[in-house]
Amino acid sequence: MKRNWDVVRELLTKMEECSGPGDTLSLSSFPSERSAEVSYHAELLLEAGLVDGQMSRAISRDPHDFFLRRLTWNGHEFLDSIRSDNVWEKTKKVFVSKGIEMTVDLVKFVATEVASAVLKGAIGGY
Repeated sequence: MKRNWDVVRELLTKMEECSGPGDTLSLSSFPSERSAEVSYHAELLLEAGLVDGQMSRAISRDPHDFFLRRLTWNGHEFLDSIRSDNVWEKTKKVFVSKGIEMTVDLVKFVATEVASAVLKGAIGGY
């Protein structure tokens, strides 16, 4: 399965919306037709260290359930860099226009540069 950055962003955003320490995000939080895609991306976020939680392992071809407890510091930092819809759309356009694949480090770098350019434009208007 190919990594889908919009799903990555969606999962991080939903994880941040969990309000209390006992709240978790799990596979049941999503429509069943998205189970495979969401489960795959939850596992990627765990592997990348952007969220804390666990995968429920079973030997089957079915999507694995997951229990995400919280964003890590790096997860918060990464989400903060791509939270703005404006910055996110411009960031994705940069990668498409240059024909470069997205990685966590590059996405964070480009999103930060895009946000800086937006801020410079806003500051220049004062």
